[in-house]
Amino acid sequence: MDLDIRESGNTCTIKVKGPFKSFDAVREFESAVESALATGHTFLVLDLEAMPVIDSSGIGSVVSVLRRTRQLGGDAKLVNPSPFALKTFKMVGILNLFEVFPTQEEAITASVPK
Repeated sequence: MDLDIRESGNTCTIKVKGPFKSFDAVREFESAVESALATGHTFLVLDLEAMPVIDSSGIGSVVSVLRRTRQLGGDAKLVNPSPFALKTFKMVGILNLFEVFPTQEEAITASVPK
């Protein structure tokens, strides 16, 4: 797995590239999230278009991001989840917890506090 991280204002976009299904991948993702939160980026945009598969530990990490950002007064948005991710998130009942956007730009615009 590879992460492409972009920060702007109080928003951080994390693009997950590759399978999100091992201890190392989860640790790398959670480290990136903690770093973003520690530097004041309370609105996270998770771009899952290039993530072909996710396992239960990855799902737990994604849900944890939502919980952590909301505790800090922020939020987490999903961008274009891969077909597998979309199906998996629906199956485990977490898709409805997130706002889902077709592009990073739309998710970022929706993350800017009014």
